[in-house]
Amino acid sequence: MAVGDRVEKRVGGPTAMSSNSASPTTFTVPASRQWTTKQVVFTNTNGVDALVYFSIGAIGTVGNRIFNALPIAGYDTIVYDTAMVAEATETFQCYADRSGVNVTVVGWEKEV
Repeated sequence: MAVGDRVEKRVGGPTAMSSNSASPTTFTVPASRQWTTKQVVFTNTNGVDALVYFSIGAIGTVGNRIFNALPIAGYDTIVYDTAMVAEATETFQCYADRSGVNVTVVGWEKEV
C-alpha cells in the first residue's frame, strides 16, 4: 500500500466482546495508518438482551463513548452506518454487560 492509498477492509472482528469494562475488547489503528469506519456491527448471539458500550479511546472516559448502554435484544443484530475517523495508534474499545455479543468493524484503511 502506497501513502494515500485507501483499501476497504474489515478492520476488526468479528470477535466476542469482553463482558468486563476493566478489560474491553480493543482494536488499534496501526502506526502510519488511518481508519475511516463505514459500519460497526453488533450481534447478540445470546437469547438475553444486552447493553453495549463503544468508544474511540479509553472506554472508562464517558466523553469518548460513541454508544453508551446501547440495548441489543437477544439474538438481534444492529448495523451502525457511520464515517468515524481514527488516527494512527488510536483505539476502538468496547464491551457488553454480558457475554455472547460480537463486534465487527468495517471501513477503509489508508497509509498516511
